[in-house]
Amino acid sequence: MKITKFNAIIGVFLFVSVSLSAQNNYSIDITKVKTDVKRGHLDLGGSNAKGDKIEVNSFYLERNGKPFIPVIGEFHFSRYPHQYWDEQLKKMKAGGITVVATYVFWNMHEFKEGKFDWTADLNVRKFTELCAKNGLEVIMRIGPFAHGEIRNGGLPDWLYGRPIDVRSNDQVYLYYVNRLYQEIGKQLKGLLFKDNGPIIGVQLENEYQHSTAPWGFTYQDAPKERTVAGRDKKIIQDGVGVNTMGNEFADVGKDHMKTLKKLAIDAGLVAPIYTATGWGYATIVEKGSIPVMAGYAYPFWTAGNSPSPFYLFKNIHQQPDYAPVSYDVNLYPSLAAELGTGMAVTYSRRPRVLGESFLPMMVRTVGSGTNGLGFYMYHGGTTPSIGNYFFTEGAGLHNKSYDYQAPIGEFGNVSSGYYPLKLMNYFLKSYGNDLAPLYPILPSTNDSIKATDTSTLRYAVRGDGDKGYLFMHNFQDHLETKDLKDLKIDIATQSGAITFPQTGTFTLKSGSSAIFPFNVNYDGIAIRMATVQPFCRFTNTNKKYNVMVSIDGIAPEIVLKGIVKVNGIKTLIRNGNTVVVCAAGKTNTFEINDVSFLVLPKSEAEKAYLIGENNNQKLVVSEAVVLDDTGKITLVSNNQEQIDFYTFPASANVTSVDGKVTKGKSAIKNISTWKVSVPKAAAGIQLIQADNSHFVLKAGSLDLSKVNDVFITFDYRGDRGICMMNGELQTDDLYTSKPWTIGLKRYQEALKTTDMYFYFMPMQKDAPYLSYLDKKVVPDFSDKKSFLEVKQPQISVEYKVDVEFK
Repeated sequence: MKITKFNAIIGVFLFVSVSLSAQNNYSIDITKVKTDVKRGHLDLGGSNAKGDKIEVNSFYLERNGKPFIPVIGEFHFSRYPHQYWDEQLKKMKAGGITVVATYVFWNMHEFKEGKFDWTADLNVRKFTELCAKNGLEVIMRIGPFAHGEIRNGGLPDWLYGRPIDVRSNDQVYLYYVNRLYQEIGKQLKGLLFKDNGPIIGVQLENEYQHSTAPWGFTYQDAPKERTVAGRDKKIIQDGVGVNTMGNEFADVGKDHMKTLKKLAIDAGLVAPIYTATGWGYATIVEKGSIPVMAGYAYPFWTAGNSPSPFYLFKNIHQQPDYAPVSYDVNLYPSLAAELGTGMAVTYSRRPRVLGESFLPMMVRTVGSGTNGLGFYMYHGGTTPSIGNYFFTEGAGLHNKSYDYQAPIGEFGNVSSGYYPLKLMNYFLKSYGNDLAPLYPILPSTNDSIKATDTSTLRYAVRGDGDKGYLFMHNFQDHLETKDLKDLKIDIATQSGAITFPQTGTFTLKSGSSAIFPFNVNYDGIAIRMATVQPFCRFTNTNKKYNVMVSIDGIAPEIVLKGIVKVNGIKTLIRNGNTVVVCAAGKTNTFEINDVSFLVLPKSEAEKAYLIGENNNQKLVVSEAVVLDDTGKITLVSNNQEQIDFYTFPASANVTSVDGKVTKGKSAIKNISTWKVSVPKAAAGIQLIQADNSHFVLKAGSLDLSKVNDVFITFDYRGDRGICMMNGELQTDDLYTSKPWTIGLKRYQEALKTTDMYFYFMPMQKDAPYLSYLDKKVVPDFSDKKSFLEVKQPQISVEYKVDVEFK
């Protein structure tokens, strides 16, 4: 055959087309997955006075014999005013958090040797009781070493200079640690799980034989002195990382951790779960603690902006992040304690963590086999000080702010990352019992995907050979991704092949993620596969409800096994199965065998909140943050005097003593729409610009009786911002391009008689952090050596309205 130029071009075109087609068709075989678990080998687990039991096997946690996946949010009580703990815990619960993790910072509670302080913002008992009141469980991180960007890592100043080998079995050191544990035990008496209390876990030490903190006693240019046992100086590092040298002191390290656990138990700190840092060869209590893991895509302790591996799927149970590790991975479940939902910054290193980075990391981590999520930080705060004596670690970190770019910020303000994280948190709370026993399965091509490869679909399956969940995302830190189009995934299961989608292809948009079920059974409804993501399930007056999420770019369908009657929505029969065809981008409701389903677009699901007690639950969807408060809800909105919301199932009557309630018209059966209006409130403050870098706040007439808070937001470009009052630093901001927001509620009494000052310093042309900033915000210095731009500050009023369902 004669090959013409035209034929050659056709041939090249066909080859390229076939190659592109093959690239977009993916396949994975889950039929041979092993799902064995080992039981009874760990010195963990326990029961309470009511007979409830928590157990730990080699792959997941169990409560009363049923698997569960904890969703853990870090919130440091000592970094937030105690008057507002309750509201903030409600905000965490609204975000889907089920367990609160918090540090007991030794140096704050025993600032002076032998004198312990458990009052006001240091009242750990009150904080724990509020967690219980709000239905939240607790993991108490008792140290003695904490880190947490606190001075000396939490060790008291008065230990410095004494002939004591800290973080070791030095008998004098253990005497002080035992005294600390005994004091903590007294404060928490009756609040442990065994006593029907909320504390289900205790973390011992932190990053033991892995990382450390500098002592606060230092001099410029002097070598760093470390809060570490003398023998361990050669094996520790700054921050979280990989240890490739191993640990020649592992045996004495294990003995120390075992000693700490004994001291904790002797102090009454008895819990079914003990945790210890597991990353980077850190030392745990062998068979007596769960090694908890971390993942930080935007660390401040390493230089540069290289894409991280924490968005690549893996078998995280067998190959933990920051491996190698010091323990046998086959003995313990994979639980995360510190997944970076945010990051602190230093003067010279300022990574900006965008809220849209949070959810894809969690999809990757859970899809890789983790059976517990822990967010560090989930709620930011302000590091305490005594006058201008700072408890911060120093070393270039903020002197006061610990906003951490977290889902809930320093002043309780909710950030953009709060909302998408709910998609994962609610899913794990409702469907975690179904997911936990399922093992991760990776496609054969997975190992070839690198962090810089943004054109290949990142996906994994968790399954038992037949049922399971498909996980995928399209995000990579420090890189831009493009929409992945014309995708199709074939999954080989023991009951036959399943294709996502069943017909046609789908697009996974840039930054997007999805979790799709197959061969599952929800409340007696057998689902062959679905291209909608499970969100939450609940009961109301003995009726069962399941809420799902449609993902933009993917046609939402639910394929039911066999011929099934479905009420309220269009269906068709395909290959002997019933297909529920949902309208893309819209809210869909239908019923199957008296089980009600709601399918929400992702943008609506991010605004959805589950409220109420068992058998009296409902979903509330609103632009406002919805806080559940025993029989009523509180709507928290920013600059909105009129708050719209709707409920599923429909509510017959809604009342409010704070505002006027109006019922709207709903086009969807079993959904009721409402509007509550409150009078517009004036902020009652004056913000005076004194010059290009100074502002004076006069707020003597600040009235918060009818509002929840007043916020000032500075959108500026510069080096840093400082907030002073009464001659003391209140908080500070190292510029990352994120607008700086300050809440005034905590200062309302002092502001009656005292002005507040804001001071901004210019960015220098040779500033060491410029490479960490988005190029769009780096100014054109030209021939100037410095640059400062402060836009008109924005003042916003936060409203809080209580609503009751009758």
